[in-house]
Amino acid sequence: MKIGNSLFIASLFVLFSCDGFNEKIVPINISVENVGQVLVINGEIEENSIAWVQISYSEDINASINTPINYEKNASVSINTSNGTSEELVYGWNGIYFGNEIKGKVGETYTMTITIGSETYTAKSTMFSPPGYQGAWVYYKSGSKGSSEKIGGSGYSDEWIINDPSATRNRYLFQWWADGVHYVRQDWAIDDNRVVNANEGLKLFTVTLDPLPNQHIIHRTAEIDKITYDYYNMYEKIVRGLVSITSQTPYNPVSNFGEGTIGNFRAVAFSSAILLTPPNISIFAQNEQNVLAFEPNPLFTKYNLYWSNTAGVAKNSNVVSDIRLGMTKDEINFHVDDSLTNGSMYFYRLEVEDAERNASILSPEVSASPDPNVPVDTISISLDNFPTNVIAAAGNGQITITWTSAVGSNLVHGIYWSNQQGITLQNTSKDNAIWDIKSPYIHTGLDNSKTYYYRVSIWDGIKIRLSKEVSAKPN
Repeated sequence: MKIGNSLFIASLFVLFSCDGFNEKIVPINISVENVGQVLVINGEIEENSIAWVQISYSEDINASINTPINYEKNASVSINTSNGTSEELVYGWNGIYFGNEIKGKVGETYTMTITIGSETYTAKSTMFSPPGYQGAWVYYKSGSKGSSEKIGGSGYSDEWIINDPSATRNRYLFQWWADGVHYVRQDWAIDDNRVVNANEGLKLFTVTLDPLPNQHIIHRTAEIDKITYDYYNMYEKIVRGLVSITSQTPYNPVSNFGEGTIGNFRAVAFSSAILLTPPNISIFAQNEQNVLAFEPNPLFTKYNLYWSNTAGVAKNSNVVSDIRLGMTKDEINFHVDDSLTNGSMYFYRLEVEDAERNASILSPEVSASPDPNVPVDTISISLDNFPTNVIAAAGNGQITITWTSAVGSNLVHGIYWSNQQGITLQNTSKDNAIWDIKSPYIHTGLDNSKTYYYRVSIWDGIKIRLSKEVSAKPN
């Protein structure tokens, strides 16, 4: 059955995160000439989280792709559990209704019921146990798969192994998050389609999106039932252009809310694997020093610099742990490796860590030889001209910040602070600057329930430089 592009694209636009459960697929036989608006229902309850659903309508086959989404604001929505608990979902915005007290629990079966006018739509979903990971890793594309120590490469790829119970046909849904953003259009599903050996894992790689440098990546995997797999399997093929638009009906991917609907309701419990990619390094040679520059990522809390006088830097090479960084301009981190020998070659690779101490592989190797003919750039950060030993000590309604002042005349010290991690000169912390102060500085009038982040700043009349970020919570 053929379907026009306008309806198909408009439908995908409002249902791209739909998902659901139910083994019954309702057959559809409808003439495309008679297709008007179709009800789109996108519902979910996740382990330890409340239920939510978004309800909208697709547009007529002749509607423009720029037509605003028509959200349903007057539905009656409820969720029921297999143990007899129920609650009404409350309307929020953009057609989204939220639960309040019921939270997802493994092994529970949930029923979502939606009434719009005289029509009622119902879908069920049972939350399976999260499968768990046996391993996950990032590697350079130019290296062999599974290797985390290959040097060079133009980009990254990733693989992981999930648990796959013996003698069971399982279906899995995968989500890909980068820097806290869920890339919904990259969701995809796998049917293992085999009987595996005891304790054998299912080894997979991302088919939809490769990691980029300087990313904090979360892979999430949940076991799903057949109709959820059918939905995501078809959705993935549509997004990736693996099926012809003329082979689809207005109701593909399949819905578990019944005839006349698009979308799904699912109950899911995810296992997660965290992968980090380091930023690429730019290097500049100057007199007796090399300046290394790279983009920051607020989700990375530690930078370890590995170096050697010979090529092939590895994790058994020299390392400067938790290097001191300064933000000079354009949100670029600079690290100065100084007191070097002019004419000698130095090689570097960078490792990053997050707050949970997950560590990345090493970045692609860079090298430079300090050049006596290149004077020290005034933009570069000298370690003698940088606030160090920054400490934030908590008190009742206050935090005391101490530091070792930068060396130099006519330097003005201050602090930048925020309740959000990742202070830069470009983000909202610029509105929370306190200048012309000395160590120690007592920041008073604070909320004991909030965490405060600080970077000590200096101004030399040309530029502002920031110390390493520290944090504390008043007590």
